[in-house]
Amino acid sequence: MSMKERVIRVTFNLPSGDVVLTKGLRMNIRISKAALAIQNKAVIEVFGMDTKMREGLLSQFTAWNKRKAEQGDITPQWIPVSIVAGYKQDGADHSSLVFKGEVALVDLSSPPPNIGVRITAYTNQINRTKFVTSPAPAEATLEEYVAWAAGQMGLGTNYVCDTSYNKSIITNPSRSTHIAAALVIDIQNAYRQDIAAYVDDGRLIVKDVANLINVDLIANVRTFVGVPSWNEWGVEFMTMFDPSIRVGQAVNLTSIINPSINGSYVVTELDYDLTSRDKAFYVRGSGSPPA
Repeated sequence: MSMKERVIRVTFNLPSGDVVLTKGLRMNIRISKAALAIQNKAVIEVFGMDTKMREGLLSQFTAWNKRKAEQGDITPQWIPVSIVAGYKQDGADHSSLVFKGEVALVDLSSPPPNIGVRITAYTNQINRTKFVTSPAPAEATLEEYVAWAAGQMGLGTNYVCDTSYNKSIITNPSRSTHIAAALVIDIQNAYRQDIAAYVDDGRLIVKDVANLINVDLIANVRTFVGVPSWNEWGVEFMTMFDPSIRVGQAVNLTSIINPSINGSYVVTELDYDLTSRDKAFYVRGSGSPPA
């Protein structure tokens, strides 16, 4: 069997066309995700970027412009970015999407001659400044409300609404919601503590809390970087990048060094440390025992 080869691609959707950065460049990427968080974050450090693109990003996504956009003084010009990671083996590409969001800030991380550019991106960033453009229906089922909210967030039909309240009527939903990002909170508040709503990689997910876990997609982890251990909320562990480990899903841990943590957990947080040329290609997870 051949050795696994890393796959890492960062794609910027520019108005002039897509720009794809691959492992030919030196890249250090850190991604933070948390269950039920409104925003996930990615910091992409790139060395050897094309001069034209580097200058364009540095001039557009300054800290100055970020502050002005958040104050509403200027119209933000978001650039969508997506990150794909995985492995290639025997000619087959086993990679998956690990982050999808918008560029928010760009600054220099190292001086010449080896100029490094640090790109900070967030999920759902565009929805923090995007206003709700049409009122929600006066009366709608939860399923209809989620469909309307997905449209307002620019997600189209990229949503899942699978709850025991799908056909329940909600009266005057979202009447006090003005920006699209707040719709996720409003959906969850419709049946507080019974349903969960969150956005992961450009997809709105609404499910019963008791049915968040897909038992057919439980990741099994038997090799670790370091020693998995208990913390105050459950367990934390680190392993080589594994696309099957996802926020809001379950993971089954089996450790020889610390068997006290062996068992299944709900993944609540993930931190990715991905590099194109360096040693790191890890995912660090935190999980809580199932209810």
